[in-house]
Amino acid sequence: MKRHLCAIALASLGLISISQPASARPEIASGDQLLTTTVEGCLSRADRLIADLGVQSDQGSIDRTGYFEDGTFRILCYGAGDDSSLAIVFATHDQSADVASSFIQMMLTELSRSESVSQQ
Repeated sequence: MKRHLCAIALASLGLISISQPASARPEIASGDQLLTTTVEGCLSRADRLIADLGVQSDQGSIDRTGYFEDGTFRILCYGAGDDSSLAIVFATHDQSADVASSFIQMMLTELSRSESVSQQ
């Protein structure tokens, strides 16, 4: 009987160790903004923001991804008419949904500024 209880206890510990990482998932936020620029303009603004942040990044044909020590973000740019685009931003933070949400708002504000205003 003791052997059976020990086996159950060990199995429970194994299940706890497996489920523990699942509870440490990052917090995720997202938002979008219609921009008065083309997809290329949206990507250019994203590149500028990432350069200003000074973080490691990757580039795709319609997206930019940046990496922080405690989270990541992705900016997607889609066409929304002749001279418009839609920027969709996703951000994760290891511990705080508020940090991810605040970052999203800052990124959307900066993306919506025109080139001349943001370079001053």
